[in-house]
Amino acid sequence: MTSRFDRRSFLRGMLGGAAVYMGIPVLDRFLNGNGSAFADGSKLPVRFGTYFWGLGLTDTPTGGTRWVPTKTGAGYEITPELESLKPVKDKVSVFSGFRAIPDGRANLVHWSGHASILSGIAPAATGWFDGPSFDMKIADAIGGSTRFKTIDVDASISRRPVSYSTRTGTTFATPETTPLALYARLFGGGFQDPNSDNWKPDPSIMLRQSVLSAVKDQRQALMAGVGKADQIKLDQYFTSVREMENQLAVQLQKPDKREACTVPTAPKDTPRTASVDVVNANARTMAKLLAMALACDQARVFNFVHTAGTSETYIAGQSKIYHQITHDEPTDAKLGYQPETSKLASLVMQAFGDFLIEMNAIKEGGGTLLDNCLVMAFSDTGYAKIHSIDNIPIFLAGGAGGKHKAGQHIHATGESVTRVSLTAQQLVGAPVGEFGAGAMKTARSITEVMA
Repeated sequence: MTSRFDRRSFLRGMLGGAAVYMGIPVLDRFLNGNGSAFADGSKLPVRFGTYFWGLGLTDTPTGGTRWVPTKTGAGYEITPELESLKPVKDKVSVFSGFRAIPDGRANLVHWSGHASILSGIAPAATGWFDGPSFDMKIADAIGGSTRFKTIDVDASISRRPVSYSTRTGTTFATPETTPLALYARLFGGGFQDPNSDNWKPDPSIMLRQSVLSAVKDQRQALMAGVGKADQIKLDQYFTSVREMENQLAVQLQKPDKREACTVPTAPKDTPRTASVDVVNANARTMAKLLAMALACDQARVFNFVHTAGTSETYIAGQSKIYHQITHDEPTDAKLGYQPETSKLASLVMQAFGDFLIEMNAIKEGGGTLLDNCLVMAFSDTGYAKIHSIDNIPIFLAGGAGGKHKAGQHIHATGESVTRVSLTAQQLVGAPVGEFGAGAMKTARSITEVMA
């Protein structure tokens, strides 16, 4: 029955009198054997995002910490590399001592740390995860009623786009990599101002909405003639398309007004250079756009990458990139740490502080956008010089709509990073009771920060 389908085939159907075509994913049968509240009483939405930066912070085996506070609980002190968080300190919880547990597998440098945080599983190989990233579960829980289920941003100005968000473990999201591209996606074609009195449905969206229905007969024929593995693959594919159609359906409904929403002007494009001052400026511009998109309820889940695990950023005028410096620079015998590496870490953290300040600057309800967000920030390593996956710096920022008891320092030597991941999921309402696998499987959320 399915002999007419091959790797170049399209599913065909009719929609509104016009022919529509839908691609087919790569199937096994195509391969060889190797292959608070609004005025109407409804609550302000809670948003969730991840924020990643590469190469960790400075906390050496010799005791040269530059980021871990000495005081635990509320009222922790601001350390040198956390200076940028000072304006929003009471809205940020710091987690130290947590580690990724390899579970008998190799420590894959600049990969095992964040792969474990996001998937809950020690990865078997660099370049993919052994499960989905947990932001997908959160998106399924809270991201279905907005124009975009998730927004992915890469501010790193790297040679290749960087994203660590994945539903399959093998295919990662395609991020927006420039302020202008992010603006075009969020506020260009298809954007409808929720506060406009002249709203009307976009006819082009109406035509795009029911492609799956239009190709129903061929879809069923294809499903009936493939093996079990391909049926699973097709089911995942058609489910993702249906989710996209559901997102389109959202755009055919008149949106609720959002008092905090102000449509921004288009930004200028940025220079394509990875010096840390340019990357930070790029990140701040993209943070402004992202924050307003959240305020305009275009999305409720996002993933933001500042720099990749093998960060290529550098200080203007220097000949070495950050990654190389972490390995080449000796530890200062008197200071107990690498001073140039710590300087770069502080500059990178400045971007995170700026990111949170942008979120906190938008007034929403009786508080700010940040009060109705939860941002989980983390890196790939606890000590880049030796690729340690102990004491990976992790932060939870924002009020999560009143659920996060912020402003605390939680220290837990040797505990799994998945405890923080589980806590983040539960704080924003994802239906999850445990997270992770093997030695990192846990049902122990960190209740100290949960209201």
